[in-house]
Amino acid sequence: MELKRIRTQKGLSQADVANGIDVSTTVYARYERGEREPSIEMLLRLSQFFDAPIDYLLGNKDTALSSFTKYELDLVMASRAADERAKEDALNMLLSHPVKEEKTLHA
Repeated sequence: MELKRIRTQKGLSQADVANGIDVSTTVYARYERGEREPSIEMLLRLSQFFDAPIDYLLGNKDTALSSFTKYELDLVMASRAADERAKEDALNMLLSHPVKEEKTLHA
């Protein structure tokens, strides 16, 4: 499995992933070391957490991996942990800020 490589590419600790998929750090570490095989349900959780197809997690390198940065993943994880009111407030705040357009030079 490609769990350690994916986790380190995304700048996450084992504890970050374990918390995100709701298992102990010890259990997740065993998945990474190949000492324990995740169930189908756990593969689905890992796939959702990493935003990666299951076949990629299992080693199919031809499958594209999400390009979320650690910051973007932190936003997702914070959103998942927040109550509905906080999620709504955060989204409204982000959407209320206009996108800055790059200035172009006119000849």
